[in-house]
Amino acid sequence: MSTKQLLDISEKAVRVALKKGVDQVQVASFLLDRALTRFANSQIHQNVASKTGGVAVKVITKKRIGTLLANTLDERRIEDAVEKALNIARVAPPNKDFRSLPSPQKWTPIKGAFDPKTAACTAEFRAGKVKDIIQTAHSKSTRVKAVAGSFSTGSSSFAISNSLGVSAYAQVSLASVNVTVISEATGSQGFGSDEQHSRFVKELDHIQVADEAADTSIRSVKPIKIQPGEYETVLSPRASGTFVSFLGYMGFSATTYQDGQSFVKYHLGEQAFDEKLTVKDDSRDPSTLYAVPIDGEGVPKKPRQLIDKGVVSDKSICYDSFTAGKEKGRKSTGHSPPPILMFFGPVRPFPINLIAGSGDASTEEMIKDVKHGVFVTRFHYTNPVDPTKAILTGLTRDGTFLIENGELSKPVMNLRYTDSMLTALRNIDMIGKELRRTGDATTPAMKLRKLRFTGVTEY
Repeated sequence: MSTKQLLDISEKAVRVALKKGVDQVQVASFLLDRALTRFANSQIHQNVASKTGGVAVKVITKKRIGTLLANTLDERRIEDAVEKALNIARVAPPNKDFRSLPSPQKWTPIKGAFDPKTAACTAEFRAGKVKDIIQTAHSKSTRVKAVAGSFSTGSSSFAISNSLGVSAYAQVSLASVNVTVISEATGSQGFGSDEQHSRFVKELDHIQVADEAADTSIRSVKPIKIQPGEYETVLSPRASGTFVSFLGYMGFSATTYQDGQSFVKYHLGEQAFDEKLTVKDDSRDPSTLYAVPIDGEGVPKKPRQLIDKGVVSDKSICYDSFTAGKEKGRKSTGHSPPPILMFFGPVRPFPINLIAGSGDASTEEMIKDVKHGVFVTRFHYTNPVDPTKAILTGLTRDGTFLIENGELSKPVMNLRYTDSMLTALRNIDMIGKELRRTGDATTPAMKLRKLRFTGVTEY
């Protein structure tokens, strides 16, 4: 289904709602077309394809707001969705903070956001790449026992129309490959993983991903246990991407800022992070993944300087029309989430095109600069502990190594970290010169003067 067809659906639904006497209405129609080839135990075990389409309807009558997400693109069922949204509005209390839906603004498509070949990639193509991955990993060593992961391709499209004249659409192709390798040696297992993301499937280097995951896995067998404590830490781009992503979600959303849950609110104009750290949000930067020109309300996405040489300010905050309406003279910055995210619960404005500035160091140079520390390949199970202090906790995974005298010496059992990013990212000794996409963030490697590890696992 084309973006023009999606826009027609949105515009028709808006007309239906206006005939019912609503004050304002917004309809976002969307289509997520994804295909996935999944493998485990060194063989493909699942190949699936899905098309998830629907509409997100928002109606306003006498400041009463009704919203409904309908998993359908059928015209008659959409009319029912509009009626149900109106019924919700009728029984909802007036929202004193609501000002207006956004007015139309000029927007321009982003060249290179959509690749037809990636969107139409076949199962046979993905299976061929998976075969290469499995063979590459096993060829590295007899210690490699199992290869798992996924190879996905597809596209995401949405179109927005509202009663004030907004008429906009976006379409982006997406491809990703992630690989996990398990190695064994004398009763001990080692794990390694790697991933790549792009809008163009031809840009994915699946052999490199398999190589990296296998090498890390082989080196990770027979891990030792080290004591919790503060260590000099070198983060791979994937690991630093986790920190940057959580900072974006916790700190730079207007919702958390207005609710007093954002650490930014308490450090306005301050040197909150190391001056080497600069982070922006820019959907038109070629290095970002989700290159969409508009947000989930059809407002052009505006670049935001979130962290400027370690300094945060009120100009760092990302707004949608509702949160902008709560502050006098404020306008949306184009950060309402895409409508597909409504499937995952209540949404708030936040940056999805995070890009950290690069430095001039290589990862090897960072490791050489450490006398006694830790190298982290990636984190998982990361969660906020106290957003007002930017405290996060999580576990290392798939390749954690002890650094001794400038060299990776031994694999270590996974560690739990619990630390404030206001502390961990306050002293960044070195930043990598190469950026890497890790989903909603594009980040370099980083060498931190210290990161606080509070626990150790048995694996």
